[in-house]
Amino acid sequence: MADFVEFIKRMSAYLFFTTITIMLLLEVLDYEQYILGWLWGCGINFLYLLILGLWIYRVRHKDIRVIERATKAGSAVRLTLVAFGTILAAFLFDNFPFVAYMIGLLAWRPLSIIERIRYNMQHGWNSLI
Repeated sequence: MADFVEFIKRMSAYLFFTTITIMLLLEVLDYEQYILGWLWGCGINFLYLLILGLWIYRVRHKDIRVIERATKAGSAVRLTLVAFGTILAAFLFDNFPFVAYMIGLLAWRPLSIIERIRYNMQHGWNSLI
């Protein structure tokens, strides 16, 4: 469980610094029209990490089967959160930059790969994560 908490902390930090860096880069390169989509997508990722952390914290002392079901249900939560965020963005904003939004949503994937490599280098390549 401690490894999972550490994973959530690291992913949140990676995502925060990546979000700020790309936002500043978009500003400097004069692509301000994409900042809202980028921030919206990364915001969905932050919400998901928060929900996932709270969800796992709630079942931390349960049976492994309960934890497994909770983790699988996390996929449905993420899908629902993305769908709700997309619908909300479509209704709230005119000319919403959906491409930047999708890139912001997918930002977690390369960051999670980086974290997996870091973890495996530290704990050995035969580890579970």
